[in-house]
Amino acid sequence: MRGDEGPTTGAAIRAHLAELNEARPSVARAAALSSKGARTLAQILEAARRVFLREGHAGLSMRKVADEAGLALGNVNYYFDSKRALLEATLREALADYVETHLRQFDKGRDDPIDLLLDVLVFYVANGRETYPLFFQMWGYAASDEAARDLIRELYRPIGRFIYYLVRAARPDATDSRVREIVLQLFSLEEGMKLFIGIGPEGDAALQSAESQLREIAKTIILS
Repeated sequence: MRGDEGPTTGAAIRAHLAELNEARPSVARAAALSSKGARTLAQILEAARRVFLREGHAGLSMRKVADEAGLALGNVNYYFDSKRALLEATLREALADYVETHLRQFDKGRDDPIDLLLDVLVFYVANGRETYPLFFQMWGYAASDEAARDLIRELYRPIGRFIYYLVRAARPDATDSRVREIVLQLFSLEEGMKLFIGIGPEGDAALQSAESQLREIAKTIILS
């Protein structure tokens, strides 16, 4: 028996992603701003992301973000009343980029949920070669205090639910418990590979071999 009656069809999953995309800060908050205000908000979020990638949560400050964006500190304070609020919006915006990518993947018209799921996992790992610093900094932030850990858990949850829906669609015969196990195993596989991409030597043969086998390994997990 399943304990979650979430979407299993492509249309329902696409609707879930579209809802997530509308909730990203640069979209949701911009609706109440002028066009100039929306551009300033996006400018601040982009600058905050660059500072976060370079210096992590401990090194990020409102002043540094203002300098990075070429704005007065008062402008940053107008949109965000604290460093934590700015950091939360920055991370939500960064992870929302993945939602947009998933929407584009759906637009390719591939109907087989297993193929789509495998495409998503391959994308996560391939993308990790460029974005692993973001995840390193996020994991470091999660370890800083309980509130940060809760935030990162909350940010991961919608993406985890997306993968859950795809696994359910790919394995309609599986119990809810087994679907959740598969989701955990898939995330462990791709997050672990991103970790080694970040810390491993450039051109490591073992890592390249593992990456080339990712699709088959993931498929075995999904169908087991």
